[in-house]
Amino acid sequence: MAKQQQRSPFVKFDDIPGSLPNSSVPKDADLDSIAQKAIIKLNHLQESDLASHATWRDLLSFTGTYRTFYSAATVLRTWTQLSQQSRRSVIRPKDDRKPRLAHGGAGITWVDVDFVFKAQHGTLPEDCMGTASLASDKDGTWRIWMLRTWLECFDGRGHPDVLEPAQATANGHVNGGHKPEPEVYGAIVVGGGQAGLSTGGRLKALGVPYVVLEKHGSVGDVWTNRYESLRWHTSKEYGNLPFGHSYPLEDDYMMPAKRIGAGQKQWAEKYDVNVQTGSTVKETTFDETSKIWTVGVSRSDGSQETLRAKNLVITIGTGHSTPVYPSWATPEKVEASTFKGTVVHAFAGYSSAHNWAGKRGVVIGTANTGHDIAEDMANAGMETTIVQRSPTFVFPAEWLHASEDRNYNPDTSAEVADREEFTYPNKILREVVNNHVWAGIKSSPERFDALEKAGFMLDRFGDTYNNLYVRFGGHYVDIGASARIAKGEIKVRKGPIKGLTEDGLIFEDGGELGADLIVLCTGFDHVFRNDAARIVGREVAEQMDELFGTDAEGEIRGHAKPAGHPNLYYHGGDVRMARFFSRFLALQIQADVLGQPLVPYLD
Repeated sequence: MAKQQQRSPFVKFDDIPGSLPNSSVPKDADLDSIAQKAIIKLNHLQESDLASHATWRDLLSFTGTYRTFYSAATVLRTWTQLSQQSRRSVIRPKDDRKPRLAHGGAGITWVDVDFVFKAQHGTLPEDCMGTASLASDKDGTWRIWMLRTWLECFDGRGHPDVLEPAQATANGHVNGGHKPEPEVYGAIVVGGGQAGLSTGGRLKALGVPYVVLEKHGSVGDVWTNRYESLRWHTSKEYGNLPFGHSYPLEDDYMMPAKRIGAGQKQWAEKYDVNVQTGSTVKETTFDETSKIWTVGVSRSDGSQETLRAKNLVITIGTGHSTPVYPSWATPEKVEASTFKGTVVHAFAGYSSAHNWAGKRGVVIGTANTGHDIAEDMANAGMETTIVQRSPTFVFPAEWLHASEDRNYNPDTSAEVADREEFTYPNKILREVVNNHVWAGIKSSPERFDALEKAGFMLDRFGDTYNNLYVRFGGHYVDIGASARIAKGEIKVRKGPIKGLTEDGLIFEDGGELGADLIVLCTGFDHVFRNDAARIVGREVAEQMDELFGTDAEGEIRGHAKPAGHPNLYYHGGDVRMARFFSRFLALQIQADVLGQPLVPYLD
């Protein structure tokens, strides 16, 4: 019987505490004075300095993990206790960051003040940063309503955001290249996509011996082998890898898949990241005495290798590895049917609609992938229908891009942008995002009315964070398909499907829909332990926590932290999440390799 860890309970966002202030900053507010007083408060914090609904999120610096605390009394008690335990230094203002206004939507504003401090876990001195957010209370007193703190680096041990490009020399060697294979790596990273590359690059920056194992023949193949019309719906600056801007200005704003893959390969070469391609993990074992992983690797040339490491990191695409088929469209059911056309999954056989011009195309699913492929079919001259079973949250890409561009742009490094945005408590950032998105929806009803008039079912006021961190998708960032639906160029058919006929589909209501090509955009198996079991075995996989969904504090369960089994991590998420949390994952591994593993504060 496999040993099972106690799973972290899932908690809905609405049941997690934390809220935005209900105020705005007066136009004549003296931001410098507010900032000076904030630094004094932080060094001698009292409950009266905090708003009653105060929230504090810490990323490693005090807690050794990712924690969010709520209410003035809890924040004060925990801040005081952990300041003493970590031997926190005097807090000082960050000189190169001026106090500034922050906007929460719905007319809500506050003042953000950046600060720096030092702390220590074991013998490792830490350089840390934070941001205090202040709002004016009803009595006119400026109080801290939100705190964010995070570990920057271990003093004198490198920095996870700083790695110089490798430079070829006259004798053909590469400055800064990886060292000869060690007997025991600090970490083996399984998977060479955005999360795996980011983690490998940061481990190199920190001087931790590592290797990234990628099953594909080349870095970037995970993108270049997908359907041709695939592109990011987010901006290219949002999708940077660490250490600068990964893509040149002339690249498309929304990057096509082949260019994403090529950019990842160029990045890995630029920084000489130790990626071994054509490498599939066949088996792993963990020695409980030595705390060492042994990893059996099969190479594409037929050779076998055994590697050893203190830590194992799984970055194989969190819940995006195993396509899910509807019960009526499993390969076995399709094979046994009389259907004369073709059925493929979007991520297991579909390339493009180029060869289907004039034919009847049906897309099953109405999230990003479904819309992408429906538009690809329409562009190829197919008679296109998208099949929808439940309402879909749709929001225009230009709204998302306007939000992203404030921080993710050619003039701002991704590292600075991530600190500005992604250190927020998830519950708070969810409130900010929903405020902005819902305001846009209310002010532009006509574009959503047009979709509903065309027969498309809308979850008009959907929840972006619920889709990202609980459902793993299910929404559409509109890059053009909605207009095609509104114009009737992509038709909509609603309702559950009963099965295949000789000519197409039959629905449970008895209706039929002819098709020559059916593309299943029905997602993936999101139980990540099923994917992990193929690497670490079922017994170890059952010890792993749930992955994704929020816990009682609004933190993402099981992500980029010890996964329930010693020295085992999993890491992924969207491109920004993969990049940002790789820095904290690398710091945890560095501390372990240095013999001072971070001990999570679990009150």
